[in-house]
Amino acid sequence: MRKCVLTGVLLIAAGAVAQNAPIQTPSWAALLDCVKEDAASAPARAALVSQAHEALGKPLVRRAKNLSEVGENRTWLDGRANALEDEIRERFALAMSDFAACSLLSAELPLLAAAYRLTGEDALRERVLAQLEEMTSWSPLQRPGWTLYTPGNRLPPDGKDGNWLATGCGVRALAATLDVLPKDAVSPVLRDKINALLEAEIAGVVDDWQSKRPWFVRGNNPVTNQWVLPTEGLVCACLVLGVDAHRAAYELGVKNLLAALDAHGAKGEFEEGFGYATFTVAALLHTAHAMAAAGDRRALEHPFLMNFPTWLVHHYQPGRMTINCFDAGGAYDGAERTRPLLSLFAVCTGSPVARWALGHQVQGPSDDLPGLAAKGLPPAGAEAAPPLFAVYERAARVNWRSSWDVNASGAWVRGGHPLDQHDHQDRGHVNFIAKGRPILIEGGTPTYSHPKMMTLYTPGIGHNVLQLGTEAPPEHAEAGTLVTRPGWQKAGGVAPIRVERLDARGGVVEVDGTRCYDGLAQWLRNVDWDDTTIQVRDKVALKEGTTNVALFRWHLGTEEAVQITGDDRHFAVAWADAELEVSADTPLSLTQVKLPDNTLAGHSSEDEPKNIHTCLVVQSKEPVGRVQIEMSVKAR
Repeated sequence: MRKCVLTGVLLIAAGAVAQNAPIQTPSWAALLDCVKEDAASAPARAALVSQAHEALGKPLVRRAKNLSEVGENRTWLDGRANALEDEIRERFALAMSDFAACSLLSAELPLLAAAYRLTGEDALRERVLAQLEEMTSWSPLQRPGWTLYTPGNRLPPDGKDGNWLATGCGVRALAATLDVLPKDAVSPVLRDKINALLEAEIAGVVDDWQSKRPWFVRGNNPVTNQWVLPTEGLVCACLVLGVDAHRAAYELGVKNLLAALDAHGAKGEFEEGFGYATFTVAALLHTAHAMAAAGDRRALEHPFLMNFPTWLVHHYQPGRMTINCFDAGGAYDGAERTRPLLSLFAVCTGSPVARWALGHQVQGPSDDLPGLAAKGLPPAGAEAAPPLFAVYERAARVNWRSSWDVNASGAWVRGGHPLDQHDHQDRGHVNFIAKGRPILIEGGTPTYSHPKMMTLYTPGIGHNVLQLGTEAPPEHAEAGTLVTRPGWQKAGGVAPIRVERLDARGGVVEVDGTRCYDGLAQWLRNVDWDDTTIQVRDKVALKEGTTNVALFRWHLGTEEAVQITGDDRHFAVAWADAELEVSADTPLSLTQVKLPDNTLAGHSSEDEPKNIHTCLVVQSKEPVGRVQIEMSVKAR
C-alpha cells in the first residue's frame, strides 16, 4: 500500500515536478485497490466497512416534494424558513433541503460504494444502486428558492435563481460513486438515467453563466462558495460524461475554478475563513483531484492549494482551541473538524503539513474514504511542522503560539481586508490563551437560525472591539439581518495591521481601525504580548467638534464573576486564571455582564443557557472627543 500511494500521490513532495518527471494522480478506485491489497490497512478497512454497514441500516434519502415532507426521509429543515412568509417558505425550505440531502450523500454514497469495492457484499451494492436510482429523479439537483432566506425576498419573474450548492454536492456524490464502483456494477439503463441528469446539470450551469442569472455571476465574485460548488458540478459532470464531448463547458468550468483559486491568498488564505474553508476548499480540491486523475493538473498544482494546509493549521491554538473569526463555528475542539480536509490534502497533494497535523495535532486521519487512504501514507516528522507564527495580509490576521504543545500560549489579532466575506464586525479583535487556558475570547458563531446570531454574536458586541456610544442591540432581529447602530463597526471596514515585531518571544502589532466607523478620526490599537502577558493600548479620536462615549468589551474565558476594584482612571480585575488592569486618561466606568458564546469548552451552537461567559465592559464615564485606554493582562 505505502509504495503504491507514494508512487501515485507523493511525487510532488519528492520533487518530481522540478525533475520534469511524469506525475500520475490515482483515482479513488485505484487508491482503494491499493488499500485492499495492504495487510497493514486491515483495521482501517474494517472501520470503513463498519461505517458503511451503519449507513446501510438507515433509510434512503428521498427528496422532499412539499413543505410537510421537509425533515422526513433524512432531509433537513433550515430553521430560517420558520420566519418567512407563507408565499416563500416552502420554496426556501425545499431548496435548502436539496443542499442538505446532496451534501449528506456526497459523503455517504462514496462510502457505501467503497465498502462494496472492498467486500463485494451484495447488500452494499443494492443500497448504492437504490440511492442512485432515487437521485436520478432529482432534476435539477438544486431547485430554485435558496435566495429566499430573508423575509421580503422574492424570486425573479421566471422563478429561477440558478444552480447552487446542491449542484456541486450532488454531482460529487454521483461522480465519486461511479469512480469507486466496479465498472459492471451499474446497469446501462441506470447509467443512461444518471448521464441524462448530468447532461441537464451541465446545461443549467452553462446557462447560468451565459445569462448571468445568479448574483455571484453578475458580480463576478469567484471568492464565494456559491461560485465554487456549481463550478465543481460543471467540471465533474463533464469529466464523467467525457471532456471531448463537452469541451466548451469543461473549459468554462476550469476557467471559473482557476478564478476561484486565484481569488484567494497565494499563501493559502481562504477568503471566507476557517469554517467555510472546510466546506468550500474541499470542493475545490475534489474537483482538482478529479481533473488530475484525468490528466489535467492545472488546478491541483495551484499555489493556493499547495499552501492552504499551512494556513489551515495556523488556526490551531493551544488549549484545543481554534481561531474562530469569520463564521467559523465553535472554537473548542475545532481542529477535529479539519480532519477530513487534512486527509484529503494528504492524499491528493501529499502535503507534509497536512500529514504532520494528522499525526501530531488531531486524532489522525478521518474515518472516510480519504482518511482510509491517508492512513497508508508515511508519517511526517517534526520538521514538517509549520512556523509557530504568521502574518496573513489577505486574511487580515496575525497568529502566534509559543509551541505546538496543547498547554502552550497563543494569541491572534484580527484586522480587516476590503474583500472580506462571511466576516463579523470584529476589526481589531484580540484573543489570548495562556498555558492552555483561554483568557480573552470572542463570541464565535452559533447556527444562522439562532435568534441572537445577528444581535449578540456577529456585531461588535460579540468581539473585543470599540463601540462609540452605549446604544444596545435590540432584543430580537430577523435571521440573516445584521443589526447595526450608530457607533458600531461598519460591515466590511478596512483595518490594516502593521507588524513591529513577531518572533518566538511574542509580538507587537498595530491595527488601524479608523475606517471601520463613521464619525471617527482615529482608532489605533497597539497589542504587545508574550507567553504570559498581553497589553492593549487604544487611542481613539472622534471627528472635530464631536463627542461620544468610548466603550470597549473584553470577553473573558470564564463563566465566573470577576472581582473589580478601583475607580476613576484605574481599575484592577481578578479571576482564577488572570489579573487584569485598566487605566485611561479620562474617568472610566467598569461593569461585568454575562453574554453567550460558542467558543469555550462545553458551549455549543444551540444550547444557549450553557453558553455564558463573563464580559468586562470598559467605557468613558462621559462623552469624550478623544481618549487613551490601556488594558493589560497577566496570567496566573
